[in-house]
Amino acid sequence: MKTKEDLMFQKTRSIASIFYDAYQLYTENFKQLFRASWPIAIIYALVFALATYLFISDLLPIVVTLPAFSATNWGAVLMASCLTLAAQLLFVLAALLLASTAFWACREHKTTGTVPRPAHWWGVWPGLWYIKMLWKSVCFLFRPGLRHFGTLFATFFITLLFTAVLTLFCELPAIIIGIANIKAYAGAAAGDPLGMPDYMGKLTFAAFVIAGFIQAYVHLITVFPFYYAYGSIDTLEKERKRIKL
Repeated sequence: MKTKEDLMFQKTRSIASIFYDAYQLYTENFKQLFRASWPIAIIYALVFALATYLFISDLLPIVVTLPAFSATNWGAVLMASCLTLAAQLLFVLAALLLASTAFWACREHKTTGTVPRPAHWWGVWPGLWYIKMLWKSVCFLFRPGLRHFGTLFATFFITLLFTAVLTLFCELPAIIIGIANIKAYAGAAAGDPLGMPDYMGKLTFAAFVIAGFIQAYVHLITVFPFYYAYGSIDTLEKERKRIKL
């Protein structure tokens, strides 16, 4: 177990230390993070469920059965595509909203060395400071960040790999139901009965909401490795300037 001093922001770290300290910071402050983010996580889960459900129930059947029909209702295809795309865009916005909680935690930890308990039961919602932090992060990437491309790339690659594996487990219900729907609608296009119970839609949506809520806290951790990578690069840059002086 690392001490508070070990987890401080301003410190040079190896790639292994970046991920270990990020995991430690996340797990030690999970209660505070959960209290700060649970309303946003619910929104994230609902939007995820909507986007996935529209894709599986509306767009996927059309795509699967399209080759079987000579006269295609392109209006229905366009409507299903637009609804699915709109839901996907809402999901991206919900993901950015969720990331704001992690940005808040990183900002508080950088300033005070701790992640405080939120003052209100409705958690922490982004303000103008979130936009400012996003802008500073982009500027940092294209200025001193390019000199440390290896650190940033390794952090990005390992985080992406870790997130992809855990997201796959979270989305197994969606994948299984999607495969089942493909087979069912392909069979229906060939003349077989659909064989899907009436309650399947509600059950599917509920399963996606639960999976999305769990997935929210898988994705929340992805901000913290970049927080420590930024701290390590910032420390190295300050040391480099001090040596030049």
